[in-house]
Order: sequence, then C-alpha cells, then structure tokens
Amino acid sequence: MSYHPRIESKKLASFITSRCKNAELWFANNLAVEQAVLGYLAKYKTKHSVNLYAFALEGTHHHASALFPEGNRGDFMRDLNSNTAKAVARLTPNYPGGRLFEKRYSNEFCPGDADIEEQFFYTVLQPVQDCLVPRISDYPFYNCFYDAVNGIERKYEVVRWSDYYNKKRYNSSLTPKDFTDEYTLKYDRLPGYEHMSQKEYSKLMHQKLETRRAEIVRTKLAEGKTFLGREALLRVVPGTPAKNPKTSSPGQHRPRVLSVCSDRREQCKSWYFDCYFSYKKASKAYRAGDLSVEFPVGMYPPYLPCNFSP
Repeated sequence: MSYHPRIESKKLASFITSRCKNAELWFANNLAVEQAVLGYLAKYKTKHSVNLYAFALEGTHHHASALFPEGNRGDFMRDLNSNTAKAVARLTPNYPGGRLFEKRYSNEFCPGDADIEEQFFYTVLQPVQDCLVPRISDYPFYNCFYDAVNGIERKYEVVRWSDYYNKKRYNSSLTPKDFTDEYTLKYDRLPGYEHMSQKEYSKLMHQKLETRRAEIVRTKLAEGKTFLGREALLRVVPGTPAKNPKTSSPGQHRPRVLSVCSDRREQCKSWYFDCYFSYKKASKAYRAGDLSVEFPVGMYPPYLPCNFSP
C-alpha cells in the first residue's frame, strides 16, 4: 500500500515530512518564504495546541517533530501546508503555479522519549548528514536547534489574506497591516529533561549535538564525500531541482514507527496494525451501507460519493 491510513494519537509523537513536487528547492534562499512559513507554524502551533519539538526547512521539504494532545494532526498539517503553498506562490516570482507538494505528508510515530530525541537530532543535523555543511552554524537557512535548546521565543507577523482581499473590495483604504496578527514561536523542551535548568539543558544538548555531528563528519569523510559549503548554498536559485534528491517508489517500504528500541517499536507496530485491520473491516462495512459501524479511535470513515445510498 502506497498510502497508509491516518491514525490520530494524543499520546504518541509524530515525525512528519512534506516534500515539494519534482524535488524542487522552493524553501532555499528565500527569506520571505521562510519568515512566512515560520509565522504560520507559530500561528497553527498556538491554534491547535501543539507540542512542537523541532521544525526544519530543507530546500525541497520540511520536517516537523511534534505531539498533538488534542488528536488534531490532520487539522494542523492542512492549515500549515495550505498556507505554505500560498506563501511560496505569493512570494516567489519564478513560481510557475500548480501544486507545491508532491503528495500528502508522511507520518511516522515516535513512541518514546528517546525516539523523540533521536528525531530531533536527525532534523537539526540533516544539513550535515546531507553533506551540505560540516557544522549547522555554517548552514545559511533556517535551523531550529539554537532556538529550541536555548528556549528562545521569536515573534512573527501573519496577515489574514482572505479577510484582507474580501474587505478590500468595499474599502480601498485598507492595507495588509490592518489584518496582521502577531504570533510567538517557541519550541517545547524534549521530554525527560523537564527537571533541568535552562542553562543545564542547553549545555547538554550542545554536547549531544557535537558528539553526533563529529561522528557524521568522520563517516562522510571516510566515505570520500565532501561538503558543498555555505557559499555554494547561497547561490542556489529557488525552484531549482535538487541534484541528488531522495526518492521512493509507490510500493517501497515506509516505516510506520521510528524507535531506537526494538521492543518499543514492535509494540507500537502491533498497536498500529491492530488499528489498521480494524479500520479495513469497518471501512468495508461502511462502504457496503452500514453507516453505524464504529471506527478505531483516531481513525475516520472513508469518503463516500454524493449519490451514495445505503
């Protein structure tokens, strides 16, 4: 199956990826887009009460690591990605139109604190892992690490464009500023470190980052690879197709669970597939006309055509 059914969970963190079509670099070298996306991230993190651990704009895609205590991952991603697509179209002169994202977002569950931490460092160290720069301080684009571990809050202005355009028709004196709201983006601390002071937490996370970074660099150099470098990245034209993008086929295996512990991974996969097969059974009955059938918690009925009649 190329697309696995969505399961909303209030207790399991998610690692989420959204990729641009044709591996095009719409998130590279465009500060206006970056600021707009971070503004929407701040807005919808607040609106949907999300625990956000990490976020990255990586040229061709973005990653988010988060927990959704209200079981509303779908609502959050709908709002974030739809407004991200509009921002790219609005703020990128050479954008040709059409959809931005290749397909719907992918999601893997992170069942334990150590798994959330693993994906946090995967996210912030991706510029090193991808041989772009040897240190994240050399990366010229957005990286959440320093804000996340230092507890830094940043404010962003977000325009309610639909309201502006609707009301502008009847009042030509209105400007986007009249429809601008301010939101604060603050990352949540990784679970398991709540007892630490901010200074202790920051120091430990910097140490962990350096240990992982040095190992990645050693491995890459041993493989004969080199790093592209900051100056080369600053020459990237937004929308240019990536030279060596990660690709997958529709039938390729996709993990449902990301965990550093094999036992925890198997337990979570067991839960996932119990939900999946219960969903398949309920979905079959629902499509056959039994509209009273119950679906597993966090899963929803499939689409039925408008002319459907049980």
